[in-house]
Amino acid sequence: MITKARRIKIVCFGGGTGMPSLLSGLKHNPWFEVTAVVNMFDTGGSSGELKDKFGILPPGDVLRCLLALSEDEAGARKILLKRIDHPSFSGHTGGNLLLMAFEKVYGNHLDAVNSLAQVLSVKGRVVPVTSLQGTLCASYADKTIKKGETNIDKYLFAGNEISNLFIEPEVRASRLSIKAVKEAEILCVGPGSFYTSILPNFLPGGIKDEIKKSKTPIIFIGNLLTEGLGMKKYKVETVVKILEKYLGRKVSAIVVNNRFPDKKVLDNYAKENKYPLKLNGAEDRRVVSAGLWSDTNIARHDSNLLANLVSSVIHKLID
Repeated sequence: MITKARRIKIVCFGGGTGMPSLLSGLKHNPWFEVTAVVNMFDTGGSSGELKDKFGILPPGDVLRCLLALSEDEAGARKILLKRIDHPSFSGHTGGNLLLMAFEKVYGNHLDAVNSLAQVLSVKGRVVPVTSLQGTLCASYADKTIKKGETNIDKYLFAGNEISNLFIEPEVRASRLSIKAVKEAEILCVGPGSFYTSILPNFLPGGIKDEIKKSKTPIIFIGNLLTEGLGMKKYKVETVVKILEKYLGRKVSAIVVNNRFPDKKVLDNYAKENKYPLKLNGAEDRRVVSAGLWSDTNIARHDSNLLANLVSSVIHKLID
């Protein structure tokens, strides 16, 4: 009797433009069953405007993850990331508007996401971390409080260090995100904007508790660059320590980039207050490093290199 080979259940947490680079590579591994749990507190650009105007959950991060896992990613991105030039919806992508339309038709965000996933022949699953409306808030070292992703980023980039994140009002994690954590064999965190795309996933009620009591190995994928003057002095170890506070437990492996482009490229990013995220030199057996930044035109992980490295770490952790 022929039995179906077991696939490893991997749950990835993140959002923004970072996590899709991991998803895009992992989807090609036939032994992986990938679920993306996505941040739902975006207030910037098209997502923020549609959220405010139509009362929907922000579609942008979900859309990017769906595209990354789609069967024909290049074709889907070409169509659904095209911005519409019309007075009523100027600046919005076709994909964001399609998700909004599905949400209005089905009456809930999850059915909208699943419907677009079917259209795109997604290899895996995309799950919103919450289905409830909430605003991401940050308190800073100077006791200032900022509300909304855009405002939080502005104050961080200006040189103010974040001391705590919270959601107002408090929201519960979605049933499916909790279920995904319960069933996961590996949890991956990142890459993505640390304070506004990654950490918010662990704020909705229930999800941190589930992670704390779980013994599932956790892999953290560090960003290539820090974000803002408020993070200028951060090392990999600093970021991991903060992450573990929000997770409620230690991570099992730390994946970091160890090769950076030339000074000219880094100087250009420094003008945007973005700086290389490096180790402080202390030995940590959890660290796995490799050259993951291959395109000097943009600070983004090489999707295939990252997926291959993470895959090797996964197999070591579950063997």
